[in-house]
Amino acid sequence: MENVERSILGEEKKKIRRKRRTDRNQVIYKLTCIPTGETYIGVTVAHGRAYKKSVRIRWVKHLYHACIENRMGLLQIAIREHGQEAFSHEILHVIRGKSAAHKMELDLIHKFHPPLNVEGVPGRKKKKKKNKKRKNSLN
Repeated sequence: MENVERSILGEEKKKIRRKRRTDRNQVIYKLTCIPTGETYIGVTVAHGRAYKKSVRIRWVKHLYHACIENRMGLLQIAIREHGQEAFSHEILHVIRGKSAAHKMELDLIHKFHPPLNVEGVPGRKKKKKKNKKRKNSLN
């Protein structure tokens, strides 16, 4: 009788699944150009509890944008000008939820006015992406 109860409970446990979390941890980080003292504040998704690794992964993306894609953002220009070795990385906060993290990032940008940030700094406007309309092959 006890074995039957255990197998029934086991079947019920298999049917019950926990809802997957959608509010992942986010890492708010600061990059500092050591020769000039200029800073950049950003946010990236945390890969598990490896927060430093998450910032390094995001840093590699910044390098790709600067060196391969030749983007003209202030951070990308500074990376090309001074080299990747001239930057230090620092974790400022780890926060749960994407919207809360982006709000905190903007609050920090407004508070400290990092010279290498474009978005959120008064007087600097980020370029808006143009929507490309798909052309129908029938037209």
